[in-house]
Amino acid sequence: MTDDAARPPRPPLLLAAVGIAALETAALVAYSVGIGISDLQSSGNLAAAPVEIAIYLLFAVGVAVCGIGLWRRRRSARTPFGVVQLFGVIIGWTLTQGDGDLTHRIGYVVLAVAVVGIAVVISPGLGEGLDP
Repeated sequence: MTDDAARPPRPPLLLAAVGIAALETAALVAYSVGIGISDLQSSGNLAAAPVEIAIYLLFAVGVAVCGIGLWRRRRSARTPFGVVQLFGVIIGWTLTQGDGDLTHRIGYVVLAVAVVGIAVVISPGLGEGLDP
């Protein structure tokens, strides 16, 4: 393992990828908390809420692991990060087709972040910042 002081600084595209992963992780955790609060306030069936929350939190952990891997310059984190961005495009597109202005706006934000994430992950500059 090499010393971080001997390495060149992380390129901006690598920092952007890590930032996108952090943003997506925070959004997934916030969404999970929102589901929990919403379900606690409703008088309906609470059986599905823990499962749904667990799924989103597991996905948040996966995105965080991708971000940590990219921060550590692991080339193996690049592909899973790209797959996460593809899921983001699907989720964003679905939200833009939903009901309400807020849902549409959130969908456009998710879609924009995912498209930027795809552009970052396929750029040669990101690959140059990763370990061989």
